[in-house]
Amino acid sequence: MQESNNKQKAYLLGIGTAVPDYSYSQDYALEFNLGIEGTTERQKKFMRRIYAGSAIEKRYSVIADYDRDPADYCFFPPARSLKPEPTTEKRNDLFIQEANRLSLRAAEDLFKRIGNSNTDDITHLITVSCTGFSAPGFDFHLARELTLPPATRRYHIGFMGCYAALTAMSLAHSICKAEPDARVLMVNVELCSVHFQQRDDLDTMVANAIFADGASAALIVSDPTAANGPIIAFDSFNSQILPDSKEDMAWRVGNTGFTMKLSAYVPRIINENLDDILEGILKKSGRSRGDIDIWAVHPGGKAILEKIEEALQLDPEELRVSYEVLRNYGNMSSVTIMFVLQRILADSREGNVLAIAFGPGLTVETGFMRKTARP
Repeated sequence: MQESNNKQKAYLLGIGTAVPDYSYSQDYALEFNLGIEGTTERQKKFMRRIYAGSAIEKRYSVIADYDRDPADYCFFPPARSLKPEPTTEKRNDLFIQEANRLSLRAAEDLFKRIGNSNTDDITHLITVSCTGFSAPGFDFHLARELTLPPATRRYHIGFMGCYAALTAMSLAHSICKAEPDARVLMVNVELCSVHFQQRDDLDTMVANAIFADGASAALIVSDPTAANGPIIAFDSFNSQILPDSKEDMAWRVGNTGFTMKLSAYVPRIINENLDDILEGILKKSGRSRGDIDIWAVHPGGKAILEKIEEALQLDPEELRVSYEVLRNYGNMSSVTIMFVLQRILADSREGNVLAIAFGPGLTVETGFMRKTARP
């Protein structure tokens, strides 16, 4: 096996996760949507098909209203029509509140998993989200609640979508390669459900059927000797914009939340460009397709996983973790790949890992890594 030309100087020591207090089965979510006053028969027919074929069983949401009587709603107006829809301001206020809470829970879970709650040596904090904004943001809240050193450098990666976790890891990789003592805390929070909207377009109905809420935290360091369990060593990262795909996935700010453009052609576009995507990251890492032992694929949806499985001629077992995360959590935007990597970090496998995530643009981020039992 050919070794990478770049000496590995960044290591992922652990991943913590958190989800909201409220969860709903996909069957329940479908019935809730079918019962919204004003839903047309055309919408109902489409929703039944989308929910039945989603491969999702359960999702989490910060919205408590879904199993309440309309008179007791606290986010939606007290009407079965859910009209008038909450404003973008109200949605963002909920994001701020819950992002602060869930980001801290994810970080606490991380430190519990790695057996070290010391934050005195954190040098950098990278936060990631595309589902809400504030200044100061949840990075500031985390810095205070975790008592991070006052000189901790903070960076926020915003509005990049589902691939942003790999963008953040690439940034952490660069930091660690440049600073021998770097210890980078990376925290993702995505609360997609706060943008649930009643629209007649198919893109919005698909988004309502697959997206969900969650948070993750990871510790990335230059020196892995303090690790007490399996680690992932970063090798190289690559970014690629797919041709003629700008309008097939987009995320914009609207008056009643953020609006999603999610073309049905996305799985096909990814499928058609997989050879180029793999060539880019393998060339950068100095590896070949045969060097990949473990696949960490962002489960953006069932159709996407199936197209990747088909195009790469993968055994279904090779994407088992991605299907499991999709089934139990849905698509949590940038957080989702971190749930996949957490499970890969915890299982018994060792070897080279290829991580793939994609989002608006259409942009595909890839990372070549190596998982080992000990440093």
